[in-house]
Amino acid sequence: MGIALSTVTAVASAAVAVVSSVKGLVDLFRNETPEHPAVTDRGAGGAGLTKEQAIQEARRRFNLDTACKWNFAMIGQTKAGKSSLVNAFQGMKDNDPGAAKVGVTETTFEPQAFSVRGASNCFIWDLPGANTPNNPAETYFKDKLLCAFDGLLLVSGDTFLESDLEVLKQAQHYGIPVALVRTKSDMHIYNMVYSEAIEPEAAERKLRIEARSNMEKNVNRAGFGGWFPSLFVVSSRVMYRKVIGQAIGSMQEMDEGSTNNGLIGWIYTEAKKRTQKQCQ
Repeated sequence: MGIALSTVTAVASAAVAVVSSVKGLVDLFRNETPEHPAVTDRGAGGAGLTKEQAIQEARRRFNLDTACKWNFAMIGQTKAGKSSLVNAFQGMKDNDPGAAKVGVTETTFEPQAFSVRGASNCFIWDLPGANTPNNPAETYFKDKLLCAFDGLLLVSGDTFLESDLEVLKQAQHYGIPVALVRTKSDMHIYNMVYSEAIEPEAAERKLRIEARSNMEKNVNRAGFGGWFPSLFVVSSRVMYRKVIGQAIGSMQEMDEGSTNNGLIGWIYTEAKKRTQKQCQ
């Protein structure tokens, strides 16, 4: 039995879209450099520092260059899938050499930087989970110098907890861009299809509605005055395929996105805010 031309065309178009969606992000990092440090006076104040002190402290403690590099922090709960998502942005699988460590217990104890595939001047930082004995949520913003990053990716594998909301509240107060990221969408969709006997498309719609409802309920409860951060429901497996330019096949794409939308688009937009052609 032959395959319809329309099907072949659709598959080919999808593969091209995967490559181009990540290529736009990489091109930004290759062709432009930051115009000014990511640290602001307002953000540094959240860490009890001046702007210059925060810049120097970030370099001293983490070797973090806030002036001529882009830096995005992957933060949130332990075992939420942060390290797997970091690896996806590297174009790596979890067991590849050089990948961020993953496991069923806490594996990240110190901030670690990993460059986005194809862009050696943009780093995704894998930070220890918040609300652990060594990383209390109340001082997490200050302890991890979150003011030094271009943006924060606040990750949850299921629901956003009080510790997440505490970090979110400080980020909003001190003007640090933050996106909420609900991970493991492929696992949630599979479980819905299996347990509820529904089609993947229906499971995707249900997951999206439930994730947004949960986020809005928790944010409202925390008293943000009607403000809601951007929410992205993603799979590290889908993100990995998009980063390496591989078609996602039968997997359900959610909010992984492209240069113009989704999580990739959010990073692109935040990075673009401080670009120029040369970094002096």
